[in-house]
Amino acid sequence: MAETSDTVCLGVGLHSGYGAAQRMYVLRGYVPDGSGVWYEGRVWDQYAPCVNDDELNLFLSKKLF
Repeated sequence: MAETSDTVCLGVGLHSGYGAAQRMYVLRGYVPDGSGVWYEGRVWDQYAPCVNDDELNLFLSKKLF
């Protein structure tokens, strides 16, 4: 993978069902990518209503060595 990019990016859901994955990614050095919360495949506007379902995500990234 490092031959293609120096960064790994992934998305994780925000409801409690994803709690174990959220913790695992943070412990492995992933940090929020700064794009904000995504809902239904796009960056969600501030104060816009949404549902805390599988479509509500935060994207994380990690630099490779």
